[in-house]
Amino acid sequence: MWHTSRGDRTLISSEASLVSLAIDTMIDALLVHLDEEDESIMPPECQSGIAVYDVLTASQRVGLLHDVARYLLTETEKTLSLSAATEAAIAALYIEVRDQLAIEIDLYSENPIEGLQTDSLRWRMLVLAAYLSLNQIPDNEEQTERNQLEFNDISEDDMDSEPFGLPAIDSDDLEHWERLIESLTDAVLWDRDYELAESFLDVDPGVSNQRRRLLGIDNDYFTYVAPDPRPEQVMQLVWDTRDILRSKPR
Repeated sequence: MWHTSRGDRTLISSEASLVSLAIDTMIDALLVHLDEEDESIMPPECQSGIAVYDVLTASQRVGLLHDVARYLLTETEKTLSLSAATEAAIAALYIEVRDQLAIEIDLYSENPIEGLQTDSLRWRMLVLAAYLSLNQIPDNEEQTERNQLEFNDISEDDMDSEPFGLPAIDSDDLEHWERLIESLTDAVLWDRDYELAESFLDVDPGVSNQRRRLLGIDNDYFTYVAPDPRPEQVMQLVWDTRDILRSKPR
């Protein structure tokens, strides 16, 4: 369970499927670099543009993504305390969604295929389904079962209807898709205080404390240290994370 801008909630249905695939894709990229002598030097394909996340080593990212998967996708007793690191990880995973969707558009445009084939439209279908499910949040578990939106449930009416103003499923308008992804991001992130990390950590502690109080930021928000698993623990975290992810339909 996660403390989101929409309250404490666990992602379900298509929203959970999208996040699961994004985390799995990020872990795949990280596994290539786990055995490198200096895993703190990450290649461009592993960089998100989120400074707080990008400074972490591959092992730290694996540990953090495990925590995100556990608390965001399963019914935990308590929420994970929000920090610059945890919220930066959330932002990074939605940037991964955006990047993978952009790659999909490029590949699909270069090699057009007649008809709607899932492999060519996978990320767009997931984003659209997640956006639709987010805007039809049910009031109880019975409605949850009825309202779950999977790939085959997306109709032409859904894609063209108001107030969503949705793109066609095979649209290559990246800006339009980015607006949907931004809405999905905002529905999970409590705020974007992680973007202020550098301005808080590089100033006098007294000034930093005053700024935090004025902005209502917790004392340990910027000082929380991301998990740093030992080498022998990393693969177990990968397996545990994938057990969580694979319990979500895609």
